[in-house]
Amino acid sequence: MIDKQAFEQIFRHHYDGMFRLARRMLGSDEESKDVVSDMFAQLLNSHADLRSDTLQGFLLTSVRNRCVNLLAHKQREQAAQVELRPLQQDTSQEHKEQEQLDALHHYIDTELPPLSQQILRLRYQQGLKYREIAETLKVSEVTVHNHLSQSLKQLKEHFKAKGYDI
Repeated sequence: MIDKQAFEQIFRHHYDGMFRLARRMLGSDEESKDVVSDMFAQLLNSHADLRSDTLQGFLLTSVRNRCVNLLAHKQREQAAQVELRPLQQDTSQEHKEQEQLDALHHYIDTELPPLSQQILRLRYQQGLKYREIAETLKVSEVTVHNHLSQSLKQLKEHFKAKGYDI
């Protein structure tokens, strides 16, 4: 370990140059102070054999490397934020779509006649054809067609009035 007097002398002699280098690379006084302070803290706790003829180069290279690492870390964070934005927007869109779907189900359950509800569910949830729905419910295909067209018209009018995209 470096004795305190030698450390103070190194600090006073090299701090300004290290700070200026960090400031040029990072563009921020606070980040530059942090980088240089971290460098000196590591130096204080290290058992490195510091030679006076290579000390300045060692310190400046160490600061430069820390700045490069910090810039790379910040760039990765920004890239991660950019990647997360579409996910956040997707989540918001999914939430909106789920609300619309819930409103649709509620409207069908409370506002449409029971036969229309059955026909809509058989057609759109189970994917049955008009003929299959008619056979299942023992009604004519014309009845299936009429209930579907009336129900869809009613749904469109209601949700268009509510401002939903249809």
